[in-house]
Amino acid sequence: MSGRFRDTYQAIQDAQIRFEASRSGRAVQLMNKTDNLYNSVQSGFDTARSAVVTIQPLNESNAVKALRDGINTFVEGLPRVLDALEIVANIHPFIKVAVEAFRVVVELDLKRRDNEKKITLLFVEMKGMMDDLTQLDRRYENVGPDGITIEARLHELINRTAEDIKDCANACDAYSKKRLLVKALKSSSWNDKFKSFLALFTERRKAFMFAMTMHIGAGIDEANRKLNSIDTRLNAVLELFVTLIPADQQRLSEVIDRKGGPDVVVQESDVLVSLLQLDSRPGFSVSTLPDMHNTSKRAGADMQEKLNTLREELFEDADTAMQRNQETFQRKYDVLRKKFMQDVQGVVSHESDRIILSVLSGPHDRIRDRDIHELWKDMARHFVLALCDYYSQEGGHNSASHPSDEDSWALKYLDVKYISDIQEAFDEDGSGFVTIAEVNRFTSSRPQGWSLLRWIAYWVAGWRMVTTYYGEQIFNIFNDMFALRPHIRPENYNLIVEYWRTAWRPAATIAASPINLPVQDELWSRFEGYILAEEQRLKDGLEAVHYDIDTAGTLYLATGPGRIEQFVFPILVLLLRRHLEIIRLGCHRVILHRDELYNASQSILNVMDLVLERIPPLELLFKQQRLDPEQRFADFALGMFHYVRQRGTFWALRARAYSNMHRTIKHSFVSPEDIEQSLADPRDVLNYPTPTEGLFSMPEEHLSDTDSNAEGPVKAILGRWYGFLGQDDVWPAYPMFSFFVHAVGERSFRARSISARGAPYAIDGEYENRPDSAVEYTFRWTYGRYPNSTTLYRGQLTADGQSMFGVWGASTDELLHDFYFTRLSPELLTTRPSPAEFRRNKIRALWEYAISTIRKQVQQRTTGVSWDRIKDYIERRNRFLDLCQRNEESGLLVEERRVLHEYMGGFTFDEVSCCFVLMQLRQRPATQSQLYACNACGQNIDGAHYTCIPCSFDRGISTDLCDKPGCRDATFDDNGVLHLPSHDMLKIRGFVFHDRDLPGLLKDGQSIITGVSGLALRGAFRPPVVEQEPELIASPADETRPFDEREKRTTEEENSRGTQDVGVFESAASLSASTRRVSLDYPAQMLAIGDAPPEDGIELTPTCVSCHRYVELPFYVCIDCEEIGPEKIHICMDCDERYGGISVEGHAPSHTLVRCRPPPVPESPIGPPVDLPQPVEERLRALEAQVVSYSEQFTAINERMVKMERLLETMSSTLSRLAPEGGGA
Repeated sequence: MSGRFRDTYQAIQDAQIRFEASRSGRAVQLMNKTDNLYNSVQSGFDTARSAVVTIQPLNESNAVKALRDGINTFVEGLPRVLDALEIVANIHPFIKVAVEAFRVVVELDLKRRDNEKKITLLFVEMKGMMDDLTQLDRRYENVGPDGITIEARLHELINRTAEDIKDCANACDAYSKKRLLVKALKSSSWNDKFKSFLALFTERRKAFMFAMTMHIGAGIDEANRKLNSIDTRLNAVLELFVTLIPADQQRLSEVIDRKGGPDVVVQESDVLVSLLQLDSRPGFSVSTLPDMHNTSKRAGADMQEKLNTLREELFEDADTAMQRNQETFQRKYDVLRKKFMQDVQGVVSHESDRIILSVLSGPHDRIRDRDIHELWKDMARHFVLALCDYYSQEGGHNSASHPSDEDSWALKYLDVKYISDIQEAFDEDGSGFVTIAEVNRFTSSRPQGWSLLRWIAYWVAGWRMVTTYYGEQIFNIFNDMFALRPHIRPENYNLIVEYWRTAWRPAATIAASPINLPVQDELWSRFEGYILAEEQRLKDGLEAVHYDIDTAGTLYLATGPGRIEQFVFPILVLLLRRHLEIIRLGCHRVILHRDELYNASQSILNVMDLVLERIPPLELLFKQQRLDPEQRFADFALGMFHYVRQRGTFWALRARAYSNMHRTIKHSFVSPEDIEQSLADPRDVLNYPTPTEGLFSMPEEHLSDTDSNAEGPVKAILGRWYGFLGQDDVWPAYPMFSFFVHAVGERSFRARSISARGAPYAIDGEYENRPDSAVEYTFRWTYGRYPNSTTLYRGQLTADGQSMFGVWGASTDELLHDFYFTRLSPELLTTRPSPAEFRRNKIRALWEYAISTIRKQVQQRTTGVSWDRIKDYIERRNRFLDLCQRNEESGLLVEERRVLHEYMGGFTFDEVSCCFVLMQLRQRPATQSQLYACNACGQNIDGAHYTCIPCSFDRGISTDLCDKPGCRDATFDDNGVLHLPSHDMLKIRGFVFHDRDLPGLLKDGQSIITGVSGLALRGAFRPPVVEQEPELIASPADETRPFDEREKRTTEEENSRGTQDVGVFESAASLSASTRRVSLDYPAQMLAIGDAPPEDGIELTPTCVSCHRYVELPFYVCIDCEEIGPEKIHICMDCDERYGGISVEGHAPSHTLVRCRPPPVPESPIGPPVDLPQPVEERLRALEAQVVSYSEQFTAINERMVKMERLLETMSSTLSRLAPEGGGA
């Protein structure tokens, strides 16, 4: 070994000693020092403002300024590093694993839209670490002074670095999914995690430097300088890191600080609710859109559910969040890694590219100044006109302008009237200019073998047609979903309804584009190959990520680059098809996991959020071009952004009722056999296990590296434990627990687990040595949803270390209850007597323990899995579930409580978890109507309810009333809208999805009421009055005649009355025809009015479909039966109330009815004036009574007029017969 390398080797050994010393303390001390500084800055708003002024010069130091520049130029510096790493990886293949990991995670990070600077700083340090490896392309000694090769020295370190890179990217991915409030409240936990990665990357850089220095042969001074520079950089990195807080998070953090800080806020539900409202998700969440139904109760339930979810998120630490996100992240990592390995970035050359070059050539080629030359080329506003002109040349010198015969049909789309469509195809950003880069991307993206002309024709006509087709498919898929509603398993009902409530509006908003183009078979056939291939490509991408679009990056990972409008419709269709398969499975065969459809609906929202992100930059560009954004959005990209931009007013109830969306909503019937025939394999569709597959199954845990290094009392407590808790004289007071203890520090430990009922909890503790040399463990037990109900535990290990016993309570002064944990089999724990029995008589308790354990083991070995054992378990389980449910609902008797706890102690953790899963599945079903509340009494609606038509239109959301008479006939003011009992209302008994079905029902109901009112004012809906006139009294002989003969006689006599009434009859017939035109398809028998003669076989008044008596206002008309036949179904009030709905002639009790009341009568001088009292209620009642009085008086007058007319007719007939006799005299 030469003297130079000997000195270098000695210097490196000294450097390694300093390096190990810095690993143990320097980074940690530096982070603690920085944390203390940051906490002091955050102690108060005024103090923080002054501290910022103090820290500002530090932030402007050269090191920090260089880091800021590195954050801002992170993307620009990536190509150089990646290219250099690629070269080094070809020289040293063993570093490829780290280079590949770095390339993939950087690409994943770039796909995210919400990059925070603190995350970018992590990637800057990651890039710096990887940049150090590029030094390996320099001259080096393959074998170091100690005889170890460079590969042997770095191989293990490189592999660890690759895993570190993936772990860091997983942490960033998990953090990016957290809501802003969680980031603010859990900033300390996540900052510690990110700082640990910063320190880890620093350690790796030192290790790389140490290894490479030995082989490159650098001097002592250079090695020391590098070590010092790395430490200095880490100092600057940590100081900068704590200041990189987004503005919106900073504002929320200031509110939290004013409320008392994170530790105080998480304990106060009211404060958390107010913060949740501040942190409401932008975009297409249900809370940002106007509801169509009264949700006062539902809003409270939603907020409580959000609060519970928030508490669980806050309860989750960074390590747990990373572990839970690992599978999703690994899935995305593998997809992108596979794409890199396939190397599909080859450039395909197309002959038509020459056409673009010809179009782009021009005067700018003669411009010498490079900047002006590029600027001139980008001023391509007239590019489209030039392209059209190029192809329209007749016999030009350029033969490329002449398309092939198979593409000649596409020439018609290069017309001036399609200029805006062609420009949209090229102009990605909507700026109105076509750049060289946009042209290149457009031409290179066309399918293999397609000419440029055909590609342009696709974007002018084909894409618009395909988009319209996919829009119709969105509505068709939802129609198929809603047709499955009668077959949904009760356990899945609310989950599916909640999915509809979340996913329907966003998907329907964009699918209801103002512009709709019919599918042309000939045009479709020309593009069908590409359409199917593109759909398959998107489907493959979605399957690679399991149809879980959790971030924008995941969507672009599945779709590839491009504008959101290019693929949003097929992506939504593919997602909805998968969701339809899930709902099909939820009809009969499968009980769905709670998160299955929740994540499905979130995927729809995440896709639509990208649509929303596209709108502001487009609107800004339109304004810069001095275009009307309203008008431009109506036709840009087929108008798909128009309704999305106006989603608030679009979903107003009156606007929806009279929109054109009803043509897409269809109600169909699906049989159970049809569902079974089209079911997919659950393993191919579901992302989550079903409850029977282990909804609350314990995750498999193992000892970590920290656990392996633990010593003493902490090491003695590590591992899996099972246990029971007692309370007062009850043992066990709670079902069995199971948790896995991990080491945290030299004296502390922790566990994260879930109870048998699925509630997450945390155990944090430490040990202390008592004066009698015994070791005592003290720990705190906290549930995620109840952070302010922490309980304390104090116990000791048994001599063999297999069990722990002690006491627990609410505080150190109330440690009154027993607990017992063991490492032994949970089956043995179920036979162990209580601690109280051991204290009373330990010998006897041990004998009972041994006897019961041996008896149970012998029984298991002799009988095995027998039917008797299964039957006994099922009986005990059912009895236990019944007792648990009754205990929650109404409480138990003393003896029943004893039996309940006896059963509780006989189940292992897995068995009792299964019991509670079944119990929760029993409690899942609930009627959909309970999601809404009565506007009158405020209670949840159970059963039939009424929806007021005029109030719903006036309020913009539905006014719902329960079926109680006091509410149904109530008068009240709801946000300035006065509801009266006389209002027209719908009566709803069956399932009505308000967002989808209610607007159409209100419109149809209003149309029916308009027709009824018009007819009622003309005298319809009154039972015929039978008058026995003297000359028409039937003789005894008539009574014996058949009915048709008597009817014939009457008709003949009426026809002999002369012709003086012909004009009256013609006028009535004319009025009847007029009424028929405005009666909204009412059947003919509803059109007989006043004195008009009835047509043959048509009654004046319809009859009730149940009792067949003539109906009088008020009555019900069925809306749903209009689809069954042309004649409306009428139901009298008495029959509907008596039978709770009618089932006859195709009409079902679940059909929606509209209540028709007598129309208001115009003012008339008839009747005495009524003095209205001052109170509103009394004045309304008086007004209603006056209207009824007028109506009765008009009816009486009308009847008297009829009698008088008939009397005059009789007198006229009599005089006609007597006239000849008088003349003869």
